[in-house]
Amino acid sequence: MTEWRIKEISDLTKISIRMLRYYDKIGLLKPSYRSSNGYRCYTAQDLAKLQQIIALRYFGFSLGTIQSILQKHHNIYAHLQAQQQVLKEQSIHLQQVNDALGDILKRLSPSGTPDWNDLITLIERYRMTENLRNKLKTTWAGRELSESQFEEYLSIYEQFPKEFAAKDKIVEQINNKELGDPTGPDGERVALFMHDLSKKMKELFSKQVKFSSSLLESMQSGKLSQLQVTPEGAMWLSRAIISFWLKRWNALYDAIVENLKSDPEGKTGKKIAGEWTGLIDEYFSMGSRSFFTGILLWQEFARQDQELKESKTALSPQEMVKQYHIKLLFNPEAASWISRALEVHTK
Repeated sequence: MTEWRIKEISDLTKISIRMLRYYDKIGLLKPSYRSSNGYRCYTAQDLAKLQQIIALRYFGFSLGTIQSILQKHHNIYAHLQAQQQVLKEQSIHLQQVNDALGDILKRLSPSGTPDWNDLITLIERYRMTENLRNKLKTTWAGRELSESQFEEYLSIYEQFPKEFAAKDKIVEQINNKELGDPTGPDGERVALFMHDLSKKMKELFSKQVKFSSSLLESMQSGKLSQLQVTPEGAMWLSRAIISFWLKRWNALYDAIVENLKSDPEGKTGKKIAGEWTGLIDEYFSMGSRSFFTGILLWQEFARQDQELKESKTALSPQEMVKQYHIKLLFNPEAASWISRALEVHTK
């Protein structure tokens, strides 16, 4: 029979000796027996009970409530089933824990006892999330976000902890004005990192949209006055991202102009049309194409409507064309050439 003394179980589970002694004192988790020299000795059954305590604490139950639950229900299989059901109701950041529980239940009979290694894995999963929660509570997220917003942010953060830690470092550098020109190498590096992170998070797109909308609503109502990035930092980051995309579209425009004498229906037209659609695909690789298309069109119409409302007098033709910012629209040959290439080579 596998058994551990209190220091060994503490080292194994990363639960402090002081906390284990306290659990023993209040009768929440008593060791199966004591050795002849008085050492507390824990068995696999005790470890299973400790896993239940850690899980129930994670779900927000008080120690008194946990003690009552454990006294009423002694079946570890039923406990794991209940935990799994709760986890299914949690957001996606608990998926790893849910998968681990599912694996154990597949191998475990209703009357069996889980392998202690499985229980250690579960404890580590729960504590990993709790440690991250405590860390984030000391940041802007803990200070500024509502409880529900914080949990949403945590659930997204936990899926990409290394990437988000790197993002936090970049935001700190931006806020401290440690980076160079946003239209230069630093800006391009940051914009590319943010774009790559967004692509990795594509599976969480709907969750990101919900979280972002919640932040916008809080800012509009005055409930949220500060974001992770400072106003000056947000300006720097916006310029970096806009520059990142403009450079690519401007380079494509240059390629169109250089090839105006070639047949837009030929190989060159096909190549440049592919690059055009490739840029579009790259932008939409961050999430739902339909959602992004609709938002971009809607926002553009809203921008134009606002400009018309703010215009006190009718604009002259020269003033009207100022809203067309890209060079392509002022080059009839180039606009016609790429239009034809796209018409022929894309469906």
